[in-house]
Formats: sequence, structure tokens, C-alpha cells
Amino acid sequence: MESKESKQEEPKPTTTTTTKEEPKKETQEEQKSDATIPTEGLLEDFARLDIRVGEITECWKHPDSEKLYCEKINIGDEVREIGSGLQKFVAIEEMKGLVLVLANLKPRKLGGFPSHGMVMCASNADHTAVELLRPPAGAKVGERVTLEDYDKVPQTKEKPLDDKKHKTMEKTFPYLKTNDDLEATYNGKRLLTSAGSIKCATLKCASIS
Repeated sequence: MESKESKQEEPKPTTTTTTKEEPKKETQEEQKSDATIPTEGLLEDFARLDIRVGEITECWKHPDSEKLYCEKINIGDEVREIGSGLQKFVAIEEMKGLVLVLANLKPRKLGGFPSHGMVMCASNADHTAVELLRPPAGAKVGERVTLEDYDKVPQTKEKPLDDKKHKTMEKTFPYLKTNDDLEATYNGKRLLTSAGSIKCATLKCASIS
């Protein structure tokens, strides 16, 4: 017979089971974003771009366009006429001095104006702000831009650039960006002249084209 005071049961030991979390599988898109093109391929593509230090010697508004400037730019061995859709972004007073020029594009007409190259700029994501890329004072007009940490980037003699064959601009332009210090970079490496790096005025982590 049990007494009125019931016996207190001793607590049973509790056991906890731990389940091992399986590592999260990356989605196809995540795996794709982490993928990198081999350095050799990136260098080979960059080498096809004849990017030079140019100097704007003359600039005027296109007579029939509210977007286009017409420029004369010294690229060292010649003076080129180049059209740029920068009227809405850059004051004509700023369209002078040293700039960055992609010199081996096929000539094309912009608003009827024959353009022999492209002035390279930084722009934000929605393309509401665009700024010229400026080589530093002391950079030599006509010199070809190199890459940081590469003493000698292989340079091709592909003139003009055969973009239909190699899709060079499609491959390289996503890797052309400004960094937190406003410097132009390619795949994280700074674009350099003999006098140092190339910068825009205010746009950080911006696309370059």
C-alpha cells in the first residue's frame, strides 16, 4: 500500500539528438556567378582593345543632334575625328584635355558624322550619370594603356577590331569598372599609364564603356 505521500519519481535523463545540417547546394545561377574566365583568356581579350591616351584638341556640338559632340582628338600618331553622345552629361567646357580612347573600332557614322573611335566613360547603372575617364597629368598622348601587375600585356595588331569574329567588347566590357577609389579597372586590375592610374570624377563601382 502506498503512503499518502507519493514517492517522487526521479527525472529520467533526456537525450538530445542533433541533426547534421547538409551544406546548402548552390543554385545554377550562384554557381554561374562564381565562375571566372581563365586569366589567360581575359588578357588575350584585353590585348585586342587598343586603348590609348588621347587629347581633345577641338570639340563642337553636332549641328543636327542634341546628344552628340564632334571632337578632334590627338592619339599620338594621328588626329582622329570622333563622335560622342555626351551632350546631356558633360559640359562642352569640359570636353578638352586628356581622355581615354578606344582607338581600333571600325569607323562608323553617327548622325552622318564619321567617327573613328570611342571616348571611354564611366556610367552608373541606369545611365543617368556619365563621366569622362581622365588619364593623369604627365601621361603621354598616344601611349597604350597597360594593366596593373602585368609588366607586358600581349598586344595584338588587330586594326580595326573584328568584334563579330571575337566578340571582344561583349567579353571585356563587363569586366571594365571603376573601383572605390574612382580608378578604371579591368577584372579588378587597374588600368595604368606611364604617369599612373586613370580616374573619373565621382562614380564608384561604375561600368566603363
